[in-house]
Amino acid sequence: MFDTFDRKGDAEFPFPKAVVFRALREAVKSIRGMTVEGVDEMASRIELKTGMSAFSWGEKISVTVVSSGAEASMISVGSGAKTIFGSATTHGKNKQNVADIIGQTSAVLQRHGAEWAAQLTTEHPAPSSSKSITDELVKLVALRDQGVLTPAEFETQKQRILGR
Repeated sequence: MFDTFDRKGDAEFPFPKAVVFRALREAVKSIRGMTVEGVDEMASRIELKTGMSAFSWGEKISVTVVSSGAEASMISVGSGAKTIFGSATTHGKNKQNVADIIGQTSAVLQRHGAEWAAQLTTEHPAPSSSKSITDELVKLVALRDQGVLTPAEFETQKQRILGR
């Protein structure tokens, strides 16, 4: 009996979205028979296709990466046949496509995920709260104006707040 449903699969990884998307892009390069049709960096989405084989007329595959927390991301893979008959003509190839993409992405993350996450943190450090620095400076000025701090103490504390 033929499988009449298109295949979908999800997997969550303990890395930020940018790292998982980078791993996904690397992973699909190594999967035999898949061709990248399009990449949307802003949407973190990749469109793929496979060619005809002895068991399939070919498939269209869509993969999206979404954040699922501060340091976790989910990939969603959908694989469907290129024909009007749907997955009935793929003989299980759609299911294999989903498994291959998730498995290869996982393998790339195991090899490079921690390194890429560290690079991401180094390249894009969490923004310091300019509001908290501003608040501290306002309080410092108030203490100086009230005579609680001497001009020298004020300058010392200001340099500490500004990180100089």
